[in-house]
Amino acid sequence: MPLIDDEGNLFGVINVIDALVILLVLAVVAAGAAFLLQPADSGPDLSSTHVTLDMGTQPDYVVTEINEGDTYSPNGNNQLTITDVHLTPSEEGTRVIVRAELQGPMNGESIIYADAPPRLGRTLDIETNRYVVNGQIREIGDSDTLAGDTATVVLRDTMQASDAREVTVGDTIRVAGRTVATINDVAAYATDNGVERGVFVEATLQTHREQGQPHFGGNPLRRGQVVPLSTGDYTYNGRVERVGGGFERGSAEVLLETVVDIETASRMAEGDIATVAGHRTAEIESVTTYATQNPDRKRVFVGASLQTLGYGEREQFGSTPIQRGNTISLEAENYQLSSSIERVGAVEPRGTSTTRTVVLRMSEIREQFAESIQPGMTERANGQTIATINHVAVEPSLIITTGDNGSVNVVDHPINRDVTITAQLRVRETTSGLRFKGQSIQQQSQVVIDLGTITIEATVVSA
Repeated sequence: MPLIDDEGNLFGVINVIDALVILLVLAVVAAGAAFLLQPADSGPDLSSTHVTLDMGTQPDYVVTEINEGDTYSPNGNNQLTITDVHLTPSEEGTRVIVRAELQGPMNGESIIYADAPPRLGRTLDIETNRYVVNGQIREIGDSDTLAGDTATVVLRDTMQASDAREVTVGDTIRVAGRTVATINDVAAYATDNGVERGVFVEATLQTHREQGQPHFGGNPLRRGQVVPLSTGDYTYNGRVERVGGGFERGSAEVLLETVVDIETASRMAEGDIATVAGHRTAEIESVTTYATQNPDRKRVFVGASLQTLGYGEREQFGSTPIQRGNTISLEAENYQLSSSIERVGAVEPRGTSTTRTVVLRMSEIREQFAESIQPGMTERANGQTIATINHVAVEPSLIITTGDNGSVNVVDHPINRDVTITAQLRVRETTSGLRFKGQSIQQQSQVVIDLGTITIEATVVSA
């Protein structure tokens, strides 16, 4: 059969012109299909990196909305996704640190995000349908999480007595539902102010690391930094005393010396327990009371076992180092005591106890008072005789008068007397000399002896 017959049909079936039209239509359809089915332009290749953003302090209503997975796209080629959130309390409010993934096109060795490379110190905006914030780039890297860690610290604060009792071992501090700190141990001590307490806390803080250093509250964790910890019952503004360790509790025996009123002296007894805000701070092991020149005041020596903290350079009672001369405060059930440390490592005075005969002298005292001093009178303390009057010599005091003729005469005073007393005293022999009632005695020093019905103050003539 010819390709085109006499009537102009292709293969005797279809007209040649019709066939050409069909071929043209098929070509157009094929070209259109090829155009429609070709891959769409996907734009520039995107890459990603991760940054740490410091958003500073934020109000609570914003803090509660910030979460992992939040996204923001400043343009069609960029996207920011929050991958980790770290919240910490600070003095100004809640500090927010986030880790975020940045996506953008590459330009050389860095991506471009919002028309510029992500550089340290650059501020990035985050806008969602719930909040608008911005943060400064603090670190750039591959990890999608913050370098989380924990740090044990010792904190110190001064609190009202009522609030101090609320601070309890096991307290958990939470911010926007996230745990930021846990209290592991608590110690409390009396202060010179009767309504305030020194409260020490050993706590574990949830930190993150930047440049190898633990950070809390947006700052490197170091001594002197203030860490505010708040619960529903109290706010504790703790100043960091130690990073990387706890209290290291211990005990120390000391001898305390002070002067108190008679009522306080009468309340003090061996076995008393000193407590502050429910925490035991000391136990009284011995109490020795002596008379002073003031009949309403007593000198007391108190042997005590102190509950100490050993995290510093020197063992300390609260914030006071345990060393001679420092003053500490104790609070027992029915008295408070502020006292100087006389001795460390023992509850008894220095030296060896012995007796010594001394000669004392009193000058120009009233005759009636002089006659009331009698041999055999004693002073006792803690059930022990510490002074005994052995001999008393009374003689008139001498005065100088001028006669009518201008002569100068030495005569007896009509009512004043000089008294010489020989007494046996219980003293302690130390390397620095004799001590009576804790005070050094030597020629011309003054001693006070409480003889029950009278109290004498005399000058040492010989010892």
